[in-house]
Amino acid sequence: MACPGRRYIPLKKRILIIDDEVILASSLREGLKDLGYEVETAFSGEEGLDRVVIFQPHLVFLDLRLPATGGIQVLKEIKNIDKNIEVVMMTAYADTKTAVSAIKLGAYDYLNKPFELDQIAIMANKVLENISLRNQTFLLNEDKKRNITPIIGEHPSMLEVLRQVKILARHTDTTVLIRGETGTGKGRLALDLHYLSARRDRPFVEINCGAIPENLLESELFGFEKNAFTGAQQAKKGLLELADGGTVFLDEIGELSSDMQVKLLKFLDEKRFKRIGGLREIEVDVRVITATNSDLETAIKQRTFREDLYYRLNVVPIYLPPLRERGNDIITLAQFFFRDFSKKMGKDILDLSEEVKEVFLRYRWPGNIRELRNVAERITILYNIERVEIQHLPLEIREGFPKAEESVPLGEVHLEPGLSLETLLEEIERKYIAKALEKAGNNITRAAEMLGMSRYALQRRLEKYNMHNG
Repeated sequence: MACPGRRYIPLKKRILIIDDEVILASSLREGLKDLGYEVETAFSGEEGLDRVVIFQPHLVFLDLRLPATGGIQVLKEIKNIDKNIEVVMMTAYADTKTAVSAIKLGAYDYLNKPFELDQIAIMANKVLENISLRNQTFLLNEDKKRNITPIIGEHPSMLEVLRQVKILARHTDTTVLIRGETGTGKGRLALDLHYLSARRDRPFVEINCGAIPENLLESELFGFEKNAFTGAQQAKKGLLELADGGTVFLDEIGELSSDMQVKLLKFLDEKRFKRIGGLREIEVDVRVITATNSDLETAIKQRTFREDLYYRLNVVPIYLPPLRERGNDIITLAQFFFRDFSKKMGKDILDLSEEVKEVFLRYRWPGNIRELRNVAERITILYNIERVEIQHLPLEIREGFPKAEESVPLGEVHLEPGLSLETLLEEIERKYIAKALEKAGNNITRAAEMLGMSRYALQRRLEKYNMHNG
């Protein structure tokens, strides 16, 4: 149930009427417009197919008997253009058998002529509600694929984060930028912002900008028309369109290419976009939440991230602290994970020894909550125990590598004339990438995990530094 006072402006539904009876088609157009739909008409099959490409309707009312190109052929062509467009056939009683055949070819339903406007209105509402339900079911199934960890914590820094989330949940249009290291729970926080808001009964769509190549990211985000590029045999709605009324979460926003930054900025300013290969602008009502573990301010200075986009995204920033700075939250989270995995696997891990707790508090947790979760899962799988002891921990954690109070040794610092901090940082980054690749046996996926970044992000840095992986 929607919250009282929620503000949701739905994507205006588009209906196309294809009928060679001009008076009937025009009358239906005006009647459906009065009900709030965006409606266009076509008076032949050929004209109707042209309008399908340009107008991109959600629903088509199609006359079965059309001159030249008949209704059945037009139906086949519509489904070939975009299989998601719903088609309702309009037919005389004598054509009922043919109309039933049309349903087997993909038509949603049929209406017998003559009919009242109320019948058309009821059918339109039924079909369009079914489309919305289908979209939400698809996104719900995508949500189920994710492992969701609740936000747990009593550390003052986390209590402040939760305070900000409760406030921002009431402001459903405000753009939020979540910052924090890899594995700190940025996606979980974005999900909370969505489900605590008035948009909770609409879709939540997550897109990892660092895990998808640029050409695929654009098509995933904005969708594409049939024949927009090689292999585009069907039109496809983008995730922005599917998320209408809900929330779009763009993770690893710092990894966006320059071209995609421009397109995202335009969308944020106008809340409308065109599918790839499309002519029509599509307007949607979505809240945009972004997240990054990158230093966007440095990226702006290096001209790899647009300053205007930064200010457009950074309306309200939220900083998630690393796990190593959250004190006893580490133990609370560990106990939660062990209980959760024990329940799923039929085990009985009930407690952590004091020595284990001390090690957990001293360990640096470079992978943050994600690493802690993985450690708990590994131990639960490997041991039939009631209490986690020091010998059950992975070697790197038992040895305390690296410990929270330790820092990376830099040697003696020399501030010489002409020093370039930017060049120095790039050199350090090169060394860490080279070391990770060496330890991973040149396996990019494993090296990326060691460095706390996506495979795609690491590949971009290899290209930037001309470091050929081999």
